[in-house]
Amino acid sequence: MAKRPVIDPADIAERMAECLETTSDDLMRPLHELDAHAVATASLTPAQREEYDALRALVKDVTRYRLPGTTSDHPDFHDGNGLPA
Repeated sequence: MAKRPVIDPADIAERMAECLETTSDDLMRPLHELDAHAVATASLTPAQREEYDALRALVKDVTRYRLPGTTSDHPDFHDGNGLPA
């Protein structure tokens, strides 16, 4: 039986980012946001989902006023795979 090659998702993300001339973090962020949104809205009623989507739209609108460096997602605490450093 032939062995399957080991594929490192981080390596794939880096290669795709190079092709698109961006960073792997910028490449993966929309995927993480989509997954988080799907999980958050899975058990909501239609009314709750409407409120949740309105709140997300408000936050997205307000983020353009945020000053650089005023918030942190603490990337210095994690390695490239999101594990504690």
